[in-house]
Amino acid sequence: MKHLKNTAVFAATVSTLALVAGTATAGTVKWWSPNFHAPRAVELIEQFEAEHPDIDIVVEETTSDGLTQRVITALQSGSPPDIIDVQHGWVVGYAQNGLVLPLGDIVNDPDDFIPAALDYVRLNDEIYALPFRAEGLGVIFNRGHFEAAGLDPENPPQTWPELVDAALALTGDGQYGFAITGGGEVGNTIFRSLPFIWMNGGSIISEDGTEATVNQPEAVEAVKFYTDMLTEHGVSPSSTLENDGTANRRLFIAEAVSMYQAGQFDMASIASENPDIDLGVMAMPHPEGADTSAILGGWSFIVPTDAANPEEAKLFIEWMARPENMGVYTDTFPARQSAMEMERFQDPSLAVYGSVLPFTRPVPNHPAWVQISQAYFDGIQRILIGQQDVQAAMDDAALDIQDLLDQY
Repeated sequence: MKHLKNTAVFAATVSTLALVAGTATAGTVKWWSPNFHAPRAVELIEQFEAEHPDIDIVVEETTSDGLTQRVITALQSGSPPDIIDVQHGWVVGYAQNGLVLPLGDIVNDPDDFIPAALDYVRLNDEIYALPFRAEGLGVIFNRGHFEAAGLDPENPPQTWPELVDAALALTGDGQYGFAITGGGEVGNTIFRSLPFIWMNGGSIISEDGTEATVNQPEAVEAVKFYTDMLTEHGVSPSSTLENDGTANRRLFIAEAVSMYQAGQFDMASIASENPDIDLGVMAMPHPEGADTSAILGGWSFIVPTDAANPEEAKLFIEWMARPENMGVYTDTFPARQSAMEMERFQDPSLAVYGSVLPFTRPVPNHPAWVQISQAYFDGIQRILIGQQDVQAAMDDAALDIQDLLDQY
């Protein structure tokens, strides 16, 4: 069949994108799906087309590298594809600029969706995307390392003090107990450090989006806990300032790191590249008397405002949103709670990740969030290189963030 093409070979230019997307004819739906989703798309398309023989779905693979720019270029080109898979956190920005259509009319049974997933894609009480994938980070650990250090892998750390104690016990002879991220794409550090702030009762900005709060005591204490893994305790590798989640996974596979924050999407790579590791998973430890927390990650379907066949696209998305189809398409967890009942999500190795979902939250819904994240990340880096102490770094970050907030 003609369904699957690889977009790694087509140029990310407006003219090329317009050519690729602009060839759509009535009844033909162009769909951009990331390479990690697209292989399962073929099976689903065949089923949909059997039910709707007058609609032809053509899927093209995208890749993560440069995807944010490729999508925005397509949305602004005047001739985008009809459906695009995007990360939840990108949707509100598109909606604010009138680049996507509202999809609330095809979100059937909204109470069945993970609440944070719909919160991500809602603007002014209107839903602008249909979430299909959901995930939250946990902590992957090496059970063999735990046993060698005299720790019980059946009872991993639950609280912040227990995490530090375990990390210290696991560190030595070129091995590090708990790797944090401090480099790479900004989102790596946001996804791993912001939940510590939430657990501690803090925030980066106020709920109403008018005040920078990252330098308040609760946030500062949490940032110190996170960065102390390198600067105070020395349980994170010296390469932390450059390391992103992928680098930490490689260190874990090499058994140079005993614990690191990751999603279930890392588990297959670890099992494939070092099957000798006895893998364990735990929720991110929390302060005494508090709950764990995680940022909700995942993906949603959008329909561009300039889509050539929006009604056919919406019909297909509504079909994909059925629990039995959503559960097939996602490679982590589905955004619908009823789809979680499928057999593939009952794997005991996924139980911890499933238990984290009720404690996930979306990042703040603010039009300047990308710049706010950068200001916070820059402060984290100043701490990690020893340029500033935590309070000073977060004070400076708060000044930069407040300047951004005051523009709205």
